[in-house]
Amino acid sequence: MLTARFNSIPRFGLPYTASDFAAALRALTSDLPRPHTFGLLGASPKFWTGSGRQALRLILTALQLPSASSVALPLFADPSLAAAIVAAGHVPVFVDIEPEFLTICPESLNAARGKFDAVVVVNLFGHLADMPGVLSAADSTPTIVDAAHAPLSSFCSVQAGDFGVASFYSFASTKYWPAGGGGLAVVHDSTVASRLDGLIRSLSAPSPLQELRNVLMQGAKSIVFSKRLYGIFGRPMRRWTDEWALLEPRLDQVAIQRSYAAVACRQALRFAWRVEYQRANSLRLLSLLADTEDVVLPKERPGARYNYHLFPVLVRDRMERDAVMSGMWSYHVDTSKIYSGAIEECRRFGYTGGCPISESVASRLITLPNHASLTGSDIDRVADAFLCSLRAWRSSQRNYPVHGFGARVPGLIWRQT
Repeated sequence: MLTARFNSIPRFGLPYTASDFAAALRALTSDLPRPHTFGLLGASPKFWTGSGRQALRLILTALQLPSASSVALPLFADPSLAAAIVAAGHVPVFVDIEPEFLTICPESLNAARGKFDAVVVVNLFGHLADMPGVLSAADSTPTIVDAAHAPLSSFCSVQAGDFGVASFYSFASTKYWPAGGGGLAVVHDSTVASRLDGLIRSLSAPSPLQELRNVLMQGAKSIVFSKRLYGIFGRPMRRWTDEWALLEPRLDQVAIQRSYAAVACRQALRFAWRVEYQRANSLRLLSLLADTEDVVLPKERPGARYNYHLFPVLVRDRMERDAVMSGMWSYHVDTSKIYSGAIEECRRFGYTGGCPISESVASRLITLPNHASLTGSDIDRVADAFLCSLRAWRSSQRNYPVHGFGARVPGLIWRQT
């Protein structure tokens, strides 16, 4: 048992190297670098921010919407987006997601037309929203793209962050380039870019002590997220690190740390390579799970190319999800039920109902490990752990209906993928 724990597969990859750590330490006594290595995200003006959620807050402020304007966003997403909207002085309007692709539903957005003054599109897990449909439903209202999960994902050869008036990215620990924190805003409108530049210049600088603490914390986290140590240290520490929100991005008016910016620039240089490896792992995992009945797998939208930031799988219900997660850890393969608490969190921001797909997905979704550092045999092991755990649970539920359960939620699509 102990030997197996030394070969556990973490739920997320954390490719933060010793060289990244050294660069972060050097940056503590250097000037903030320019985001010069981010040409891969297009030619529009780019601005460092303290986090992805801070970027959204600042972009909304730069739009100069009337106070208490309504901003539409998908219910199933990171609840911090709703918090950023409120912090900017506006009101979230929650709309539902598409059941197959898990991104904002153009029909749901269209039904809310006239009730919002701006739209936030979330390309969740690297999936691409139906941008032509969304932009049509949004009409002339400003559209902001959350591309934190979707760098280099594209729709009809247009990158995720190139749509709308502006987009933003994140360098938090669980993102594709985990510099430890910070974010990047990319603005396609010159007037909004000029306003945003002024807002960012007014941010206060992080304290040197806080910068050093966060560099050390990120270095330690990268060590315990390695395969050799995750089962012994990383997973047992998850409960209290999540509770204490260590290294969690903050929604404040503090500028990006120099260390985060320096490491993000380094990681951008090897980013395209990582995406290709992670795509290959994800496509391998898709092929291994293709014949699984009554699950929804992350198949690419026609015309889209995903970076497969995460690999979400929808199972029957909450009980099946929890059983599969527990079963997979018995094989020392960790999983995540990311955003499972999003619905309850969003009730604090005014959600009262009307998004049945989002509510269903939040209770049934798990993500499987697919990160670029995993080998082909690791991916085979992930698939085996999932299938064995799923079959064991379903075999124990002999009276559980196998067919027709998708009808519980209007519009929910179930298919054998």
